[in-house]
Amino acid sequence: MIDTEPLFGPGDAAGAQLHRFRVFPRTGAERWMLAATQRRPWHLKTWPRANLRARAIYRTAWTLGALGLHLPHRLEQVAVAPGSAYAQLQAGFDRLGIFLGTPGPNRKIVVYAGRPDRAVFVKIPLGANSAALVAREAAALAELAGDPDLAPLVPAAGTIAGHLAIEDIETAGVRHAALNLPELRRIHDLLERRSAGTRPLSALRADWQEGLTAPRAAHDAGRMAALGRTRAAANGWLDRLPPDLAVPCYMAHGDFTRWNVLRAADGRARIIDWELFGPKPRWFDPIHYVVSHLLLVERSPAATVLDRLDRLGGTEPGALWWRHVGLYFAYQSLYYTGVYGRQPDLHPQALWQLAAWADCLDLLRHRPST
Repeated sequence: MIDTEPLFGPGDAAGAQLHRFRVFPRTGAERWMLAATQRRPWHLKTWPRANLRARAIYRTAWTLGALGLHLPHRLEQVAVAPGSAYAQLQAGFDRLGIFLGTPGPNRKIVVYAGRPDRAVFVKIPLGANSAALVAREAAALAELAGDPDLAPLVPAAGTIAGHLAIEDIETAGVRHAALNLPELRRIHDLLERRSAGTRPLSALRADWQEGLTAPRAAHDAGRMAALGRTRAAANGWLDRLPPDLAVPCYMAHGDFTRWNVLRAADGRARIIDWELFGPKPRWFDPIHYVVSHLLLVERSPAATVLDRLDRLGGTEPGALWWRHVGLYFAYQSLYYTGVYGRQPDLHPQALWQLAAWADCLDLLRHRPST
């Protein structure tokens, strides 16, 4: 098990009580926990359902839960300390489900806490990196709540048990569904309007590569080669541009994907997970919305990805549009080779992304960007 003390408190604390939990899956690395007393699969409330497979699994689990059945799991006993975050949530909510986070330096625990009148997601950091991301999200939500145009798009946030608690916005009429291009552009324009500016390319590159100087995990030769190839593709593409180039930037969401963007009944977006909010090159969010789905859900090759991005460009002149696209892939490549380089276990999905980003950058060398 991962270190769950930030959630449950010290196991040897005075008055700690043993609770039985279902841990999912039954074998391998644990991903979710659910109190054995819970019938419904509340743990899966933390799971994005932005594709057909995810929705099918969720509905199956929900149907089984009505019968008191659950997906394959193992039972474990955990000591819950009085006054711990879990004990406080248990006192205030009757529906609790735990997501144990994605492995890596940014790992955090997310608890779904619900009751008839309220439901929230509580984020509990497990280290300095995840604490910084949660703090960034809290600051972003507080800032955007004061913008009359963007406030309706973001969830309400507060503090419960000393941790960031974010409103569950998936209610009647709000669901995971693809946005159309006009809505993608509208959201981009709203964010750009309030924060547009420029930064020298040299400063951006320094920021993007900051994670490469951190201590590295031990990787085999194949993974080291994958990281190196992606990093080289990004730097090779960026070397074609002047170091003092003024790059149009804005304060972007940073992880604008189908699983982080829901659609309300009127077609407008509701946006969650603002942990990566920060300065990014122009059009970053709409590009990421298209690319993340093509790579992680459809597993499309690089040529297909660029073809779809060609349709997104709209009125931007061709060379300028492909520069925006290249800057997006360069950022992803440099930032995440830093993250993945510090992550001991790389999921096959990470390796697929690295290869796809490098392939896209290689193809972009044949498109004008100046």
